[in-house]
Amino acid sequence: MKHVDAFLSRMRKPPVFVFALSVCVAVLAAACNNNKESSDDTYAVVQAATLTFNEANPSYNRIQVLSNGVWEVYWEPATAEVSVVPASGIGDGSFYVADMPVGETVQIGVRTSSGKTTPQMVTITRNTPEENVTLTVSPETLTFNPLATNQISVSSNTSWTASCSDSELAFSPTSGTGDGVITVTDAPSGKSCTLVITAGQGDNARTVEVPITRGSEISSEAIFRLDFGDGSGGVWADSNDEWKTQTGTGAATVSYSMSRMRINNDNFGSSGRYSGASGKSYAKIFTDGDPGYFTIQNISLPSGARDLTLSFGTIFPEGDMFLEVSADGKSWVPLTYKGASSYNTWTLATVGFTLAESVPQLSIRFRVAGVDRTYGLNFDDMLLVQGGGGQQVGFGASGAQYRWAELPATPADMTGKKIHTFWAETVTSKQYLRNYTYCYDTQRHCPLWIAHPQHACYQEGGYTRPETSPWAADPNMTLDEQAIIWVWPGDNRDKYVVSESPLYRWGRGHMLASGYRGCGNAKDPAEINVQTFYSCNIAPQGGEVFSSLWQQAEWHIQDNCLCADTLYCVSGAHFGANAIAAYDGSWVNNNAQTRGHIAESKPCEVPTHYYKLVLRTRKGNTGKAIQECSADELIAVGFWFENGDGTDDSGAATPTLGADQMRSVEWIEQQTGFTFFPDVPASVKQQCNPADWGL
Repeated sequence: MKHVDAFLSRMRKPPVFVFALSVCVAVLAAACNNNKESSDDTYAVVQAATLTFNEANPSYNRIQVLSNGVWEVYWEPATAEVSVVPASGIGDGSFYVADMPVGETVQIGVRTSSGKTTPQMVTITRNTPEENVTLTVSPETLTFNPLATNQISVSSNTSWTASCSDSELAFSPTSGTGDGVITVTDAPSGKSCTLVITAGQGDNARTVEVPITRGSEISSEAIFRLDFGDGSGGVWADSNDEWKTQTGTGAATVSYSMSRMRINNDNFGSSGRYSGASGKSYAKIFTDGDPGYFTIQNISLPSGARDLTLSFGTIFPEGDMFLEVSADGKSWVPLTYKGASSYNTWTLATVGFTLAESVPQLSIRFRVAGVDRTYGLNFDDMLLVQGGGGQQVGFGASGAQYRWAELPATPADMTGKKIHTFWAETVTSKQYLRNYTYCYDTQRHCPLWIAHPQHACYQEGGYTRPETSPWAADPNMTLDEQAIIWVWPGDNRDKYVVSESPLYRWGRGHMLASGYRGCGNAKDPAEINVQTFYSCNIAPQGGEVFSSLWQQAEWHIQDNCLCADTLYCVSGAHFGANAIAAYDGSWVNNNAQTRGHIAESKPCEVPTHYYKLVLRTRKGNTGKAIQECSADELIAVGFWFENGDGTDDSGAATPTLGADQMRSVEWIEQQTGFTFFPDVPASVKQQCNPADWGL
């Protein structure tokens, strides 16, 4: 058997049903009976209305009664199974509809003890379960920042409740009706908890869980600090260096670029200041004419830093100035912040944010939002520290704020799973780009999926394989969490996993092919290639038929599917009912397995199937992000393979890659439970057209 190293909740958002309770009150003033022969002058009427049955709280289905005597409730059709509380009463009062048939409409009224009825009736409808309750929340996850306002917006068409099993989470309110905002005022440090929001009740209820984590404690040590000093005032920033007073652990690598920014030193810089403000000097960006900007470039971040907090003094509201961050100085991500409420009062703005993945350097940019303010926009006292965290920041390939098109939705259950993204420089153009993202099963010790973009720039440096394969542990996981693939002195058993039943030695193969990433110097391969040899990208694979088909798919995708626009790819492993138990750090010798003699040996389940998914624009040269494309501008498909489906001596003919292995993305979603390409229309994920892919 060959070692395979080939060349190469969503959450459904239901429509929001808005219903108006329009009440037309018909008041019977005297209910006099002009028939002199009748002595019955009693009356009983309801306030006529049309309403929708409230699933969350039936007591809201209340109907007012005006009467001068005894009354009882009735409904039409009389055969409908309706429950009302109370069913009768005396004088003015009310009742509510506690239950009624789902999907039906009834008319409800009242009559007197003598049987008199009035034409006014209430029309009430109980929708089917799919139509009953809507619930959406934003954000879907929250990183608590003690220096910022932490809020979750709730949108529903009925009443809702919020709860958490962890009493250390402080939030309010705990319930509401319709749209509302939940404010989280405290969260336990160093652990995650879940806020459970439920709209409706019973079978019709909808529930959303919002994971809430509190980032690391905010450090008192500055990564970057700039207070503009106390030098000359009234000078243009690009012709003066006195204001460059930067300090902090990441300040040594910093440079600046700016336009229409002046350094002032006057009384306005020291009056009405916030506690802890620096001296008189501050920066002013002018807004008339060409909008100005100020960029702090290449702040060095501590290794692994993701939770960050930025503060700065300001006299402008958030609508006047864009605040943006970047990992490469090319693609910028906006930060949401709360500015000043008055142009005459300095305010210390604080914004916490969490990087989706750590990056070595960060740039910060202030950019005028197109406003024209007579006196310009003033700011001061910039401070970046580690800790806090908050709004999520991911640095994509384009300036538009879209999620990475290749990235599957985060699994609802992250138990025993790790997700991480590797970044690296391209070999020739030195672009710092995301390499790939993995979701790794730390219980099976195998990757579940690898998602990566594919474009010509990733292949700079050629397809040369490193002279010595740089097998290595993933530095983002402990050794217990990942399978052994790195070389142990004196033997190569680490390259295999061995199963007992059947007794078989399974090779290891790349999910993202080494050949998809440029190597450069084969003696000293580029990091972008070396990262493909980490254990998080390597999985047990076997069988001559599988090996051939997997390699054919890699070659075909590489040779026939790339385009000027980016190709988005996912390679994954699936564990069906017959997944095979195996062990790493093992070998097969004379039909006997030896395992456990390496202390780090651990179970490594063998996948039953593997798959590949690809997505791109149909034309291939639109220059548009996937999220900007209509369904007819996109093509997608999947490939599905059985693992271990034949051996070298099976005698079976090796099949040719074709329509037999192709499946829709939707079909593979149904098998695996993952949501792939969550930003594309469902019709795109239903495609399975071999001709679109040259097959």
